[in-house]
This record gives sequence, C-alpha cells and structure tokens, in this order.
Amino acid sequence: MMKQKNLKAYFEGYKEEFLQDLEELISIDSTRGESEPGFPVGRGPAQALEKALEIAKRFGLYTENWENCLGIVQLNDSCERKLDIFAHMDVVPAGEGWQVTEPFVMKLVDGCVYGRGTADDKGPALAAIYALRAIKEQGIALAENVRLFLGCDEESGCLDLKMYRAKTKPAEMAFSPDGEFPVVNIEKGSLKGALTAEFPEDKRLPRIVSVQCGSSINVIPSSAKAVIEGLTAEDLKNILNVVSEETNVDFSLEKLKGDFIGITADGEGGHASRPEQARNAATAMLQLLVRLPVAESLGFEKLQSLQEIFPHGDYYGKAAGIYMEDELSGKITVSLDILNYNGKTLTGEFDSRTPICANLENLKPIEDMAEEKGLQYEAEREEAHHVPEDTVLVKTLLKCYEAYTGFVGHCIAIGGGSYVHNMPYGVTFGCAMPGVDNRMHGPDEFADLDVLLTSGAMFASAILELCGERN
Repeated sequence: MMKQKNLKAYFEGYKEEFLQDLEELISIDSTRGESEPGFPVGRGPAQALEKALEIAKRFGLYTENWENCLGIVQLNDSCERKLDIFAHMDVVPAGEGWQVTEPFVMKLVDGCVYGRGTADDKGPALAAIYALRAIKEQGIALAENVRLFLGCDEESGCLDLKMYRAKTKPAEMAFSPDGEFPVVNIEKGSLKGALTAEFPEDKRLPRIVSVQCGSSINVIPSSAKAVIEGLTAEDLKNILNVVSEETNVDFSLEKLKGDFIGITADGEGGHASRPEQARNAATAMLQLLVRLPVAESLGFEKLQSLQEIFPHGDYYGKAAGIYMEDELSGKITVSLDILNYNGKTLTGEFDSRTPICANLENLKPIEDMAEEKGLQYEAEREEAHHVPEDTVLVKTLLKCYEAYTGFVGHCIAIGGGSYVHNMPYGVTFGCAMPGVDNRMHGPDEFADLDVLLTSGAMFASAILELCGERN
C-alpha cells in the first residue's frame, strides 16, 4: 500500500496540473438550465460533466456518460464494487456581490482558489478523480472496486440520483466529498415550502408595486428589489436608515419614471443551512416594506402576514412556532429565500433544515399559522439521516483524517443535505476543514488548494483501506 508520505508527495507533484484542470471546470457555468432533448438538466451541467470525464480519460480511467445527467469514473470496467463516491458538477446560480473574482473565472489568492464550484463541488470532485489516478498510476489492483459518480443535478431536483437508482444498485458503503471534515454522519432533514396568496390588485396610493428576490430555495439571497409608487425619497429616507441599522442590510433608492421609486436591499448571501452566517435581503426587505406608510390593501396585509412568520434575524423558526433542537443534530434552521410580489400575487419560499427530532406534529405550527393568515401552504419534507459512529466506514475515514491532518477525528452533524442522505451507510467526508466557511452558495466561494490536494490523498488512502489490495 502507498505510504502516507508518498501520497502527499504524489499530489504535491501534480499541483499545477490540478490547478489547470480545475480552472477549466470552474470556467463552465454549470447552473441547471432548461431541459431539452439530450440535455435533461441543461447544457451547462452536461458541458462540465464532459470536461470532467475528459480529464479522467486522460489519466487512463474508465468512464461512462449516462445521458448527460450522471457520469461514472472507475479504475476499470468492472460492475462489482464495494464503495461509491458521489460528487457533482452542477452549481448554484452565481448570484451577486462577488469581489475577489468573477464567478466563473478561477483566481488563486494566498493559496486559495476562488470561483463558483471551487468548494461545492468541482474542487472536491477533481480531488476524487486524482485519487483514482494516483491508485492507477501506482499500479495497485484493488480487491474490490470503487466507482466515482459525477452528478449534474445535485443543487436542484436530483434527477441524477433517480437515474442512479434506476440503473444500478448501491454499493455496500458510500461517501461524498460535499460536506465537511472530519466526517459528517448526521445530515438534518429538510422542510421546503411555499406560502402563496392571490388577491385583487389595489392601485390606491401610496402602494407597493412589486418585489423580487431570490433565485434558488437553498440559497439565502444577497439582494432584493422593490418598486414603490406614491412616496418620495424624502418620505423613505428615515425609514430606510432605521431598518438598515436594525437588519445590518444596506438600502438604496433609485428614481424611476413617473411617480415610481426603486428600492434595493444589499445583504450577504449564503447557504440556506447556515442562515446565521448571512444577511438575508428578503427578510430585511420585508421588514422595510411593512413599515412603509402605504394604503391598506389585501396585498399589503399578506406581506405583513409573511413578515410575521419570517421576521428578520429569526434563524430558528421561533416566530413560526417550529423551534426545536436535539442533542445529536442541534437546532432547526429556517430561511426565507425567494420572495415575489406583483400587486396581485405573493409567493414566499422557505428552506428549513430539521433535526432528528422533527416530525409531522412538531412542524405543523407553521402550516397552521400560514392558513390562519390566509396564505396557501405547500411543503415537501425529508427525514434526517444518521449513520452510527461505530461503523467500519466511519472509523476508517476518521483514521485517514487523523493520519493526514494530525487532528483528532470526530463526527459532526450538518444542516446541508448531500447525495448520500438516503443511503443507509453513506456519509460525507470533506472537503471543508473544521471552522472554515468556504462561502458555499455565496459570493467569493473558495477552497484552500492544499486542503483539496490533501483531500485527494485522504480519498486515495480511504479507498485502499476500504476496498483492499489484491494479492
């Protein structure tokens, strides 16, 4: 078996090549696009998948492209396997607020690579490809096989997972480099829902004409825009200053044609599983709008109702009556991530990450509150995922982590969901180090280059430990 120092040296020797390959992957906008014949999740994800498979082929690895939705990378063409590794090539929308670089232009700064997908999940996926390369180039034959899956729809509808389940059986063990180190053995459940309302348009002045905010239900929005009619900049100035101080979100005004004024809220985006680390522009905008001296209307009443359920800074669902926590998985989180209003309809979409203790009964208060306020409620729920710490998979991964980092390994629970969420023996392993916020789903997403390379070495070591060498 390759020694730890040999693996580290191997990956260090390919640093420049790794950077070049990652730069090509990051340059592809692989946000989910419109479905069309031959491209079920759009052309961007398919292009990124093809590039990743091209890289793997260059190393002499076996690859298959399953309908531009899911790809596989293996050491050989064997169907039998003991271990599945899941990564993905699609990304969330670029969003606004990028400062270090453009979203799809990778930039290396102080040892960190910036760009959409560097951490989630193209960088980790490339590290896994290089791990298979390392094993192949060292001429090591595995006793049992490993297969790397490269998905194209992890951030949206998980059409790739449906294909996986239709075309193959799960391996005995699985891990995904789409979480955190040391090992994530608990992933919270989720409650993703929409609160909607329809009402007659009321043009009495002053009024709120429209609100637009958010692009993805699992991304906390960094900006929101509203159009107001019948108020002046002077009318709004003091309210904007007060709400900005309360929410830590900046507001700006723009004079539009006629008697219209545009309002922009600039906060800080982030991953919906960590709302406390962001400054939600949607909830800040709601807090501002309900303070405005506008004419009473059914539309304004519904905006007030939505704000009462999702007040700014309430990260744990207390106002909605669903606050809960347990010892293993921690607190529930709640974030309003999409907000649209046009004077006739209102839509607010939220993302909640729910602990192990969540159930239909203790989550029902948010539905009851919405209906009491005249808002239609629809939601989809997923149970939490838990793999015990004493399994061979978890113990092996922790051993590899300790060997390559020198830190004590332990299991953690996260709010984010991954490909392995519904796999009995699936955990996430990397690639964010403990205490590091890689700004996944937010502007200036980044990954530490040395961490990515060390991750590749850890993946190779874990594969060898779990699959064994053939005598």
